[in-house]
Amino acid sequence: MTKIKDATYWSEQIRKGETTPIELLLVAEKKIEKLNPQYNALVAYDINQAKNDLSKTQNGYFAGLPFPLKMLGQDHANLPATACSKLFKDNIAHSDDNYVKAVLAAGLTPFGQTNAPEFGFKNISDAALYGNTRNVWNSAYYSGGSSGGAATAVASGIFPMAGASDGGGSIRIPASFFGLIGLKMTRGLMPQGPQNYRSWQGAATSGALTISVRDTASFLAEMQRQQETDPYQAPLLDQNTLHHLTASDKPLNIAFSTATPIAGIDISETAKTALQKTVDFLKAQGHQLTEIAFPLDARPLIQTYYQMNAAETYTMLKPWETAQGRKIRLDDVEPLTYALLETGRKADAASYVQALNAWDGACATFDDKVFKHYDFLLTPTTAKTAPKIGETFITPELLEKMADISRYDFSEQIDIIEQAFETFLTFSPYTFISNLTGQPALSLPVYLETETNLPQGIQLWGRKNSEILMLQLALQFENHHQLVLPDFYRD
Repeated sequence: MTKIKDATYWSEQIRKGETTPIELLLVAEKKIEKLNPQYNALVAYDINQAKNDLSKTQNGYFAGLPFPLKMLGQDHANLPATACSKLFKDNIAHSDDNYVKAVLAAGLTPFGQTNAPEFGFKNISDAALYGNTRNVWNSAYYSGGSSGGAATAVASGIFPMAGASDGGGSIRIPASFFGLIGLKMTRGLMPQGPQNYRSWQGAATSGALTISVRDTASFLAEMQRQQETDPYQAPLLDQNTLHHLTASDKPLNIAFSTATPIAGIDISETAKTALQKTVDFLKAQGHQLTEIAFPLDARPLIQTYYQMNAAETYTMLKPWETAQGRKIRLDDVEPLTYALLETGRKADAASYVQALNAWDGACATFDDKVFKHYDFLLTPTTAKTAPKIGETFITPELLEKMADISRYDFSEQIDIIEQAFETFLTFSPYTFISNLTGQPALSLPVYLETETNLPQGIQLWGRKNSEILMLQLALQFENHHQLVLPDFYRD
């Protein structure tokens, strides 16, 4: 059992009468006042709303523990719902979405909303509306994204656990950059809707960033849902097993790969070292490790993702245009959003359906080439550690093309979008794949790059509904002190 003061620890302290949810809210508020100016993790907080919510949360599993929501797709009535975009800077949620309803039922008290990039499109958190979120390990570097504010809120010690979501690695990327545990669940396990049950056609799912395996397991146990209206259904996992997780006691057959999933994108020596350290540890625990080639060329797959993103961005923003009686202009949103929006106007139905078919094909490939033979696949989570603040991701020349993207045909637009994302992709060429296949993936913090003092995570890939075995294996890492956690949580 972990000895750190994680969410489970504080929930137990509440139940023992050693502290109260109110006291923890006040402690969190003081930490926000002290630390947030330095890191910019939270962009809004309302302690009075949190106090009012205690009547709904204090009898739940987590006993009323304060829990920040991501300012993107986690709507709580009467709180801002900006999607980190200046287009919606004055927007207020009028009701709770299904994720927040489940949060309340789990005994987590919403308190504070965390930073993210506009509409979650980047793997760094740099929303023009709110500014950059900085890395606790080295403040000259980004936090990652899109759940960058959530990661910072946890790594800084403001909260032991935070709401997050993952549409292309947005839980796992900041987990890798921050020395945190980040699980993207099987498609269909987490509550979705009611406004968007399909959430990027099943690519996006909500979750949490944590600092212990037991917190991750208990969060999953309490939050998993089968919703009749959800088009993606997954069988519920055994709640008792998740709440009383034990380390795996049988040798597993694990494949690993250091090969790049996308030609032209290199994997850093830091990432390779982290992976080799993990391979050595797992072999020492009696597991069978086999090196394999990466099972597919992910370049065509990421191109389909850009097509979907474009169409979904247009779908998301068209109601605003209808209500306002005008098209969104370049100065209304950030350049990436504008480029995706204008590309989405020209997306045809055939290309959209073909993109989704490619995702299903990728899932079949992983099943045939990996999971029919191995329990898990092991890779780096990210290709390298966090990028430095101020790094150029999109050149001025490309920004000019993005500003004038409406004049290009659809194939040219997709090429421009691909170029715009390419530098971002060099940091995270792995993570988006499991979003498209719907399979679970878990990032574990196993290595620290001494030169920059930045963490590097490794990623376990599994077949659908393998979360329990995945977390049992993760517990071996934790029990043998293999996880590199932020300073606040180290003994």
